[in-house]
Amino acid sequence: MMPAVDLQMSCVAGWLVSAVLAVILCGWKRSTTVVYGATLTICAIALFGSLGWLVGGNTNASTLTLPLGLPWVGAHFRLDALASFFLVVINLGGAAASLYGLGYGHHEASPQRVLPFFPAFLAGMNLVVLADDAFSYLLCWEFMSLASWALVMAHDREAGNAKAGYIYIVMASFGTLALLLAFGLLAGPAEITDLPPCARLRIRPTKPCWY
Repeated sequence: MMPAVDLQMSCVAGWLVSAVLAVILCGWKRSTTVVYGATLTICAIALFGSLGWLVGGNTNASTLTLPLGLPWVGAHFRLDALASFFLVVINLGGAAASLYGLGYGHHEASPQRVLPFFPAFLAGMNLVVLADDAFSYLLCWEFMSLASWALVMAHDREAGNAKAGYIYIVMASFGTLALLLAFGLLAGPAEITDLPPCARLRIRPTKPCWY
């Protein structure tokens, strides 16, 4: 049986493939149905996978390390009960939005400005919850922020949308700065100047650095 975190990461890969597929099929009239249908299916798989982990009484977390990110550090991902709860919430909303998009998307004047970024946003949201080290978390956070900013700016010619996009990207930048400072405090004064140990900081600290 596939480990639970592997299933969730496979869903993330599926969303990223859907984003690329949306770019390739942007000129096809059925692209909206294909992309939203794919995201709905993947959201359902991720939803039931995380829900099964949540109600299954699993006490041990499911972990995965990929040879990505910083050299000799890798990218760490983890699925536990808390992550499963947030994945249920995210993918339930994603499935509902995909179902709505199957009908509403046909009335979109410029679907090519929305379709590639919707599955990318879903992938980013799930990666933020699954990330288990500081560097991977910040990278996934930035990816999610940029994908959602692109969705906000999809109708930039409408009154107020450009201003909303500007406010959003500024607030997202402040959020990234706050997260960077928080991870620095959790890493402690002995590690904050040493990038690899700080990047290896897992998002399960035993005690803050000032304790």
